[in-house]
Amino acid sequence: MEFFLKTDAGRRDVDLCPKLAALLEAYVEGRTSGFLFRNRKGRFVSQTNLLRRGLHPALERLKQPKAGFHAFRRYRLTWLRKNRVHADLERFWIGHENETVGDGYSKMKEDVAFRLEQAETVGLGFGLPPKMAEVVRVVRKKEAQPEVENAA
Repeated sequence: MEFFLKTDAGRRDVDLCPKLAALLEAYVEGRTSGFLFRNRKGRFVSQTNLLRRGLHPALERLKQPKAGFHAFRRYRLTWLRKNRVHADLERFWIGHENETVGDGYSKMKEDVAFRLEQAETVGLGFGLPPKMAEVVRVVRKKEAQPEVENAA
């Protein structure tokens, strides 16, 4: 099965704060191809499965209202605005097109050093577990378990 992005903006650079970058580097360790987040067969994970098996149970345990993945975009945009991130970077990080003629003249999104500095300054807006390596080990252990087929 081939996977297509909804728009060309779906493929872009993503600037991460150092803590999250370290977590993802540990998770990716040794992978050179394929989907970053995939099911046990190596295919992309369906949104329905992620919601039903992952996000919704996690929100329930945290006593938070049920939400979909768009909640992450809303959270991130709110966090960026609370931290007064420049509108050029906000649009670049969220994946929105230019809003004004002046946006087309700005070269801020091409200044990688500035973007990384801002990503570190802004951070995530939430804490990560102190023992990141253990979180990665648990996720990888779950990935390595063989998929159990339903007996027909």
